[in-house]
Amino acid sequence: MDGNTNKIYCQNLCLLVKLFLDHKTLYYDVEPFIFYILTKNDEKGSHLVGYFSKEKHCAQKYNVSCIMTMPHYQRKGYGRLLIDFSKWSTHELYLVKTEYLIQSPQ
Repeated sequence: MDGNTNKIYCQNLCLLVKLFLDHKTLYYDVEPFIFYILTKNDEKGSHLVGYFSKEKHCAQKYNVSCIMTMPHYQRKGYGRLLIDFSKWSTHELYLVKTEYLIQSPQ
């Protein structure tokens, strides 16, 4: 989710995370970030599991700006999943997305 196009949602996400990460200081200036949000879906809807954010243009090429797993989903492997997913570059994600869109049913 792009912090520039979904500013209010991303700001609210950052404010929610601030409740659990006391060192989080950035929650209004979300435009330079992309947010990757992990949810768990069931019959009641989608539930936030965790998220990480990346700077769109980072000179240091860091793969994560902030990462958090909601407390009730911790120690279940979701944090590792978010970290592993963060290592993929945007280009690789585009290739994976394109590959799945082009394939025909087998």
